[in-house]
Amino acid sequence: MTIAILRADAWLRTSPRAVPSDAMDNFPVTKMPTVSVALLFDRFADGVYTLGYRILGDRHLAEDVVQETFIKVMRSLDTYRGDGPIAAWLYRIGYREAITATRRRRETPLAPDEMLEAGDRPITSVEDAVLASELTRRLDAAIARLAEPLRSAFVLRDIEQLSTAEVAQTLDVSESAVKMRLARARQALRVDLKEYLA
Repeated sequence: MTIAILRADAWLRTSPRAVPSDAMDNFPVTKMPTVSVALLFDRFADGVYTLGYRILGDRHLAEDVVQETFIKVMRSLDTYRGDGPIAAWLYRIGYREAITATRRRRETPLAPDEMLEAGDRPITSVEDAVLASELTRRLDAAIARLAEPLRSAFVLRDIEQLSTAEVAQTLDVSESAVKMRLARARQALRVDLKEYLA
């Protein structure tokens, strides 16, 4: 993580704004007396990072997406209307930041074998490690090849496990559009990974 995020996180932890973590999952912020941005960061930073990484394919750009997302959250938390779950609002900000970064980026995406580091997975046996590594590379490459709207819906729904309604709210599309994108993404992944799914 960047120094700026860590400093902001440390500053926010000393802030008087606080709320129990279990109260945040589906509770509108406007009903809570106060909300800690640090608590939001603890709860959602990994998910925003995953979303940014899956859209951009670059760890450093994904970290930038997390940083920009939470800077915007700090600036606009007081204006959050509470129309839906805070997770959908926060992921929408992260999604828009990732799309903005995609538009700004002029370099080519990383090759699939550069996307994962060997230390990302626990190793049980050499054979299992080789098979898991190959499957993970293939899956990541297949996800990276999906068109951006399909990839975003797939990552938010199947990896981040948001509800269909939350994904629709995050992507600013209808629930039926999310379902269609998910079906297309899953079908494309089945075709790409058919030798592993047999």
